[in-house]
Amino acid sequence: MPAHPNPIRIEPVDIAGRYRHIRPQPQQPNFAARIEGVDLTQPIGPEVRRELQQALLDFEVLFFPPQPLTPEQHVALAAVFGELAPGAFFPRKDGHPFVEVIEFDEKRPPEINIWHSDLTWLPQPPNGTVIQITELPAQGGNTAWASLSKAFAALSPGLQAYLEGLTATHTWEISGWRQALEKYAGLQGVADALRKYPPVSRPVVQVHPESGRKVLFVNENFTRHIDGVHFREGRGLLEFLREWIVQPEFVYQHKWAPHGIAVWDNRSTQHYALTDYWPHRRVTQRVTFNAFGTAPATQTTRAAVVDEATATA
Repeated sequence: MPAHPNPIRIEPVDIAGRYRHIRPQPQQPNFAARIEGVDLTQPIGPEVRRELQQALLDFEVLFFPPQPLTPEQHVALAAVFGELAPGAFFPRKDGHPFVEVIEFDEKRPPEINIWHSDLTWLPQPPNGTVIQITELPAQGGNTAWASLSKAFAALSPGLQAYLEGLTATHTWEISGWRQALEKYAGLQGVADALRKYPPVSRPVVQVHPESGRKVLFVNENFTRHIDGVHFREGRGLLEFLREWIVQPEFVYQHKWAPHGIAVWDNRSTQHYALTDYWPHRRVTQRVTFNAFGTAPATQTTRAAVVDEATATA
């Protein structure tokens, strides 16, 4: 018996009919598209903006050829896709509070090699992220993305229906951030942060508000448990979904070049940063964005949690 007796049928996006100003090149069926011919160091016109937004909905992750961006250009690219968001707990680039800098080297071993969607413990997680890899090791350091819409579509109808009736609790306290905050600000800082950002419950299966596709929205970094079921049942479901989501049919692994750029939809993907390059150096800069119409961010997540907790410790 084949391992996957009912493969999903994928109808390719009509690229020639839908796009006039860019030409996406999907690396897998309807997933992970390269975008050629867009100069991100120049202002992006309205027609190209609209097609980039559509491409992110169609393919969930976009890749641009290497082109060094200034912080202002990086922020402008994120603004093509949404409002600036507070981001996570990483340090910020001097003078640019919404540009996170993620540095790993011999003294700072990489620590985010776990499948996750970003910040799913927020009441409203970010829509997506734009990253640029500014420094790379000679080998390794790839990033992988998994399509949560493909993962849901490939489930049996019965399991789809069951999962659609469930919710799950997400919290940052089960991730590595808890240990980091305790190191910076002690247990009182952890308690203060939990009051500011308590656990949230959200559907296991979410409907993407723009594409209409259903996605599996749980991840091993931030999803603590399935609500309303026996803990063994919930634990088994989460373990099954963790393995299901990262099957090769749903995953694309990207090999970076210096100053390569990626944009992903956080609502329909998970990602995993490989750590096979340690102890060598890798530096990422990233800007996170929310939905258009969201109130502009006035404080970064780092300032709201790490800096305030440190100041009061």
